[in-house]
Amino acid sequence: MRLREDGVTWQEIDGELVILDLDSSTYLTTNSSGAFTAKLLQEDRTTGDLADALAVEYDLPADVARRDAEAFVDALRDRGLLVEE
Repeated sequence: MRLREDGVTWQEIDGELVILDLDSSTYLTTNSSGAFTAKLLQEDRTTGDLADALAVEYDLPADVARRDAEAFVDALRDRGLLVEE
């Protein structure tokens, strides 16, 4: 999966990210860990890839990183911001 590129724009402001779907006028705001994770999704990644990266970057236990990655992916999916092949 990766972030959708068609009709989507994003802006980083003070370490946080705002992702806007221009087609539906919906958006998602993130904190710094969400911005980190979203940037990883510019390339095809799995939820496991995201969890591993979060665990390393933020020194998180694996179960916490996995839960955070799944919640973030769910939020992106709910807003139609992911391309899943």
